[in-house]
Amino acid sequence: MAPSHTFQLPDLFSHCNYPLRYHKNGDAIAAASDAWYQKGCSNFTEEKRRQLSVLAAGKLSAYAYYDTDDDRLRCVCDFMQLIFHYGDVSEGLMIRGNEMVADIVMNAFWFPDAYRPTHAPGKLHPKQEPDLSKLSRDLWLRCTRDGGPGFQARLRENLGLFFDARHVQSEHRQTGVIPTTQHYIDIRRDSSGLKPLMDFLEYTLHMDLPDCVIEDPCMRSIKQSVNDFCTWSNDLFSFNKEQACGESYNMVIILMKADGLALQDAVDHAGNMCIKALDTFRETRQRLPSWGAETDRDVDRYVRSLEGWLTANLHWSFLSGRYFGKKGPEIRKSRIVELLAPRPALKDVKNRYVAAF
Repeated sequence: MAPSHTFQLPDLFSHCNYPLRYHKNGDAIAAASDAWYQKGCSNFTEEKRRQLSVLAAGKLSAYAYYDTDDDRLRCVCDFMQLIFHYGDVSEGLMIRGNEMVADIVMNAFWFPDAYRPTHAPGKLHPKQEPDLSKLSRDLWLRCTRDGGPGFQARLRENLGLFFDARHVQSEHRQTGVIPTTQHYIDIRRDSSGLKPLMDFLEYTLHMDLPDCVIEDPCMRSIKQSVNDFCTWSNDLFSFNKEQACGESYNMVIILMKADGLALQDAVDHAGNMCIKALDTFRETRQRLPSWGAETDRDVDRYVRSLEGWLTANLHWSFLSGRYFGKKGPEIRKSRIVELLAPRPALKDVKNRYVAAF
């Protein structure tokens, strides 16, 4: 039992033991993506450069999308940069700011050929195109050249759900609402960003799975299991930083506040949710129906790539400095995390000018 000023993470590695693979040109492509992102952000500071290096989003991409060509890995590396950026920006904005960011980004994904600001009352966009729009359009133009129509439609749909869920989170933060555990689960499955990232697997594998495959109940369950494992484990690993900043949108915190669990009990419960998700993934893949030899080969390759996402996310969480700083390898071994002292809560930045992003 860990002392009261610490907690012990669950042993997820013994349950998630799929092989870890890395793209042969991953380091070079990740570096090129970092350079693209830095060049596209007009207000890039030394602190942001440090955070970018600590995040190592490109390395996560190279682990998760190891089975693709260089050009498509570069696209998904760039999207990985953006999905983290979208999430970080949304956590620092109030409701109105989140609405504007969502509108600007989704416009970029619907109309990547040119900046098309909205002029509707109450939704006026900046005359000068924000960095997020430029970066999003640049990425999506490259993807639409050779991405299938099914992939494109699913990506836009799930990115829209991501922003809708982030909007709900923003409302809850602003009003002090603590959702029930089930309500939190429903929102977090969209706000984690895993759905569009899983859509990118089709793109990186040069396939466009038919709707009958994507909408099959077993396939939907498999993808939700991957989403759940990555999302709940992310909440476990990010909990310490978030509790120190006064953040309330985290599974561990919700279990403590909404269900009245003690800290270690909440951590254990979230860990069991991760293990249950892995069990569901393994059981359900055995029940996938057949769609014919050619489609079945694509489905098998797709599901094996989902395995790669599971193990990539788990290993990256300790290799990156995003959650544990330089202590990642040590904490992975001991699983003991020392609680950080509370820091000032996130400042109210609702008047921040969205064009800065």
